[in-house]
Amino acid sequence: MFCSAYTPTSCIYNFHANKPDCRKPSDRFKVEYTPWLIVGLGNPGNKYHGTRHNVGFEMIDKLARKEGVLMNTIQSKALIGIGAIEDVPIVLAKPQTYMNFSGESVGSLAAHYQVPLRHILLVKFDEMALPNGVLNFNQKESVMGNLDGRRNFPRLSIGIGHPPGNMDMKAFLLQKFSPSERKQIDEALEQGSEAVKTLVLSGFSEGISRFNLVQKYKFHKV
Repeated sequence: MFCSAYTPTSCIYNFHANKPDCRKPSDRFKVEYTPWLIVGLGNPGNKYHGTRHNVGFEMIDKLARKEGVLMNTIQSKALIGIGAIEDVPIVLAKPQTYMNFSGESVGSLAAHYQVPLRHILLVKFDEMALPNGVLNFNQKESVMGNLDGRRNFPRLSIGIGHPPGNMDMKAFLLQKFSPSERKQIDEALEQGSEAVKTLVLSGFSEGISRFNLVQKYKFHKV
């Protein structure tokens, strides 16, 4: 748990002030203060650093820098940081197992911090359906396998483009981005971090639907 007194319906734990923030009920109805677990999927090691495969890790690093979260703790086989987006508690995580075994870390962290399944956001590269630098929020089957009988989680997919010609997919995933692709990814990380903030504060609202629509057509020339 985030603190011994943490209860989403009474006192909200203020990470910045390091003390409970007990507000009037009317002030708390606009935002759900249930914690979020935001997990970037990737593989550990220099072989994967900066590659298309590990853009999920890069999104977590971006969020950590913007929200002032220190990624300095190893827990449940993951590198994690604890903080808040405004007053909503968040746990940022980069599992240090290989991607296909990330569910082990996610399940353990969700149980420890009492995060409901609807507040687990997975961030990973898109399986080549999206152009490079295009983002999409959705709720679909996870790579995690079964977690408490459910396989559907909120997901932020990051487009990494398509392999050229007959290039093997695994080889493509291990490539680093070209300078022009890198610029698109950096812009996408900035846009994505703002959208994650919207998701945490407002859920799958109209704002996320608009974000998906803008992303879908952002590289289309009129």
